[in-house]
Amino acid sequence: MKKKALIVITIMAMVFVFSGCGKDGNTVTGSKGDSYTVEDGNVAVGTDGGEYEPYTITLNLERSGIGQNMEETFTSPPKAVIADGDQMADFFFDLGLEDRMVGFTRGACWSTVSQYPAREKVKKLTKDGVNLRKASKEAIISTGCDFMMGWDSLFSDENFSVKFCLDNNIIPYFPYCCSDSATFEDIFKDYEVLGNVFGVQKVAEQRVKAMKDKLEEVKKTLGKEVYKKPLKVFVYDSGDEGPFTACQGVPGDMIKRAGGISVFDDIKKGWATPSWEEVVARDPDVILILDYNYDTDAKMEFLKTNEFTSKLRAVKEGRIYSACAADMQGSAGSAGTVEIMAKQFYPEKFKG
Repeated sequence: MKKKALIVITIMAMVFVFSGCGKDGNTVTGSKGDSYTVEDGNVAVGTDGGEYEPYTITLNLERSGIGQNMEETFTSPPKAVIADGDQMADFFFDLGLEDRMVGFTRGACWSTVSQYPAREKVKKLTKDGVNLRKASKEAIISTGCDFMMGWDSLFSDENFSVKFCLDNNIIPYFPYCCSDSATFEDIFKDYEVLGNVFGVQKVAEQRVKAMKDKLEEVKKTLGKEVYKKPLKVFVYDSGDEGPFTACQGVPGDMIKRAGGISVFDDIKKGWATPSWEEVVARDPDVILILDYNYDTDAKMEFLKTNEFTSKLRAVKEGRIYSACAADMQGSAGSAGTVEIMAKQFYPEKFKG
């Protein structure tokens, strides 16, 4: 027996009225007159073959000022996914959902550690190093995508607005882990959400457990004393006039779990651009370079010759390390990157 499969879009503070559209699908009409049509479908099954359970997610549009919070209820898993950047794409590769992807971008920050064969199979929508916002709206629509995942800014009015997405039957999703106050718990939440949306809950649970086990292993290896007096870490992402650096959020949490603390942990943001003078004043124990696309050597040379950083104790002692920039933003490889950082910060703890 068939029934209509809806993706019901409900926006908080609005009252929706439903009206049928015959064979063409179903229309959801908002109180402001906006109408969104979604296709008919068969009784849904999960990606793992089990019966699909309707699932509702909430997008916090208010956190970036791009609209009112909204809820999305799925009665079938999306069939055509686009992910903006390796960070986002790796969630789907890790969950075995590459067959649901119609395209992705590598962006500027490549996954230099986490490797998936599927990355070579799924279509790239832009050249390496170019984010999705450079693609045309026509190119996006032509893929037939019904689910798009990226940073909040991807869905601003300047790029692919929420209205544009809904008008074209695309569900916009930006991860919990992108928030300035996010931690590993938010990465786990994103796995939970994607697991339910795509009907691969068991796989998602397995991936989360593996990450938690890895983090616990690092914690036990480092020992309690390390966390009582963590290393002061200056994260160098990019920038000449001033350093773009990690403060709190997921990168800050990752550093803490690796036995360090950002020298700019007092800044209530995930990322910020302080002055070089502030970096010198905070005298970091170690420097962590974020590797975008195997560009660590160039950044290290800059730090060694820059008039400010060349005099830092960490530079003179050779305590300059690196970590994958994509994974430092929250992704499938984040737990593994915590281990990599911990081994660099405290190599003596991992001998034998």
